[in-house]
Amino acid sequence: MIGEKQLITQQYKKTSIAILQENLSALRAKANISQEKLATFIGISRQTYYGIETGQKEMAWTIFIALIFYFYSNYLTKEMLYELKIYPIELVMNINGEL
Repeated sequence: MIGEKQLITQQYKKTSIAILQENLSALRAKANISQEKLATFIGISRQTYYGIETGQKEMAWTIFIALIFYFYSNYLTKEMLYELKIYPIELVMNINGEL
């Protein structure tokens, strides 16, 4: 996999992060989880999470992936995540060796 061209472009990442960031509070509310618990789950401080959710801090791609994993794994938010059309299927397929 080293040296292979990634199918996920910088523009895709930027757009997906922006969409997720705009919908974070709604997703978190639907998942019925506090900022503190979600931040702990993905391995960041509550202050960092708050900054991301309020748009005061930029979201890194690794945090995006961690949040996608959480919301995709939660039956309360899985459908909403699909509706946002930001689930990186190309990444999943690449990891699974399907590409």
